[in-house]
Amino acid sequence: MRRPQQEHLHHHHHHHHIHYHHGSSTSPTRSRQTHDKDESRLARVKRVLAGSLLGRGAGSSRIFGTRLELVESYLDTGVPYVVHRLCSYIETHGFQSAAVFRLSGGSPRLAERLRAAFERRGDADLEGAACPPTAATLLRQYLKELPQPVVPSTLVGRLLNVHAQDYANDHETWITSTKELLSTLPSSHYRLLGYLAIYLSRYEARHGRSAGVCGVFAPVILPHVPPATTLLRDILAEALVLFPDWDGRRTFSWETSIRDRSLCRRPRSREVSGFCPLRDTITA
Repeated sequence: MRRPQQEHLHHHHHHHHIHYHHGSSTSPTRSRQTHDKDESRLARVKRVLAGSLLGRGAGSSRIFGTRLELVESYLDTGVPYVVHRLCSYIETHGFQSAAVFRLSGGSPRLAERLRAAFERRGDADLEGAACPPTAATLLRQYLKELPQPVVPSTLVGRLLNVHAQDYANDHETWITSTKELLSTLPSSHYRLLGYLAIYLSRYEARHGRSAGVCGVFAPVILPHVPPATTLLRDILAEALVLFPDWDGRRTFSWETSIRDRSLCRRPRSREVSGFCPLRDTITA
């Protein structure tokens, strides 16, 4: 069934076609080109509107593997919709567990289904999937597949040098120098780094460093060999100082739902159903 706008376009094209048979100078080819142009213009408008609502860039048809500067920030979060969606879900349904970000968590099969849903519709039924560790896996995948890392490796090297020189000897100098270096990041990268630093620092404040957050995220946020795990640890510890203009209260809702007594519940959606390794084994 055609939508009303499509019916109008079809009728418009049909009218030109009949007019041609009565001797009009308008050719069928030109009429068809006009019709196709109208349809393609309508499709572009729909795509832009959908992208704006979901925080996707108008020039991008992909979620994963798209450059940050090509993706519009979602509302006032300052980050792509997929990042905010995954982080918000994990915060609400998984922050009570010290295991949610572990590399061994999550279901690869379920992650593939959720990722396909994000690519197809711009969103996924995370609540129906009911597996925070798999959402954490998707978050790592998204960060790992960015064409340009959140922090480029050249800047990571400079941050490491400043850290080695000043962190232990002159902490205030380290803070000042690190803030100056981070300010050279493109705005989209700076916002995402600030978002993640404050987000992960809140998780660490709850579970401590034994949760292993820095070891998991350092390779995808601060790519370097050897891993910049210690640098990320100290950035998280000073996140509110390094990113003073970041309003975490507005961006995050830090209260974890008390209704979720277990880390993973039974899936409600057939589309995203899949085996969650931690379901029924970890409780709040």
